[in-house]
Amino acid sequence: MKRKYFLVGLFLMLVIFLAGCGSGGGVIPSTNLSGNWTTTNTTTFTTSSQIADVGAVTTAKCNIVDNSGSLTIYNFYIIGQPFINWNTGYGTFKNSIITANISGSYLNIYGSTVSTIVYFEGTIDSSGISGSGTWIQTISVYGYSDSASGTTIFIKG
Repeated sequence: MKRKYFLVGLFLMLVIFLAGCGSGGGVIPSTNLSGNWTTTNTTTFTTSSQIADVGAVTTAKCNIVDNSGSLTIYNFYIIGQPFINWNTGYGTFKNSIITANISGSYLNIYGSTVSTIVYFEGTIDSSGISGSGTWIQTISVYGYSDSASGTTIFIKG
C-alpha cells in the first residue's frame, strides 16, 4: 500500500515538474508602441557633405500608431529642417524589432523637387519605451542620389 502511494506521489511530482517546463510559465504581454517618439541620430557615413557631416547629430520627432505590430507614422519632422514635407510613414514591430520608412520632398533653390527617404531599423527594449538601431537617408534629385547613415536612439515620450 505504501508503495502505491509512493508511485502516485512520484507521478504527481513528475506531472507538476513537466507542467512547469512547458511554455515558459507565463504570458508575455504585448508591447504597444503607440505614442510620441523622439529619435536622436548620429551620422557615421555620408556620400556627400550636403546631406550631413560625419558626427552630425539630428533629432526627429513623430507620432506612431501601433495596430498589432503594423505601424503608421504621423507628423514626422527633423528639428531644424522645417522645409521638408513629410508623408505618412509605415513600419512594423515584431519580436522587439522595429522597422520604419518615411518619405518626403522639398524644392531646392533651383525649383526642382528633391525626394528623400529615411529608413529606421532597431530593437525596442522590453519596457517598450526606448531602444536603439540604425538609419539610412537617401536624397534624390535630377536622377542622382546621395545617402547618409548612422546610429539612432529611440525614446517614447
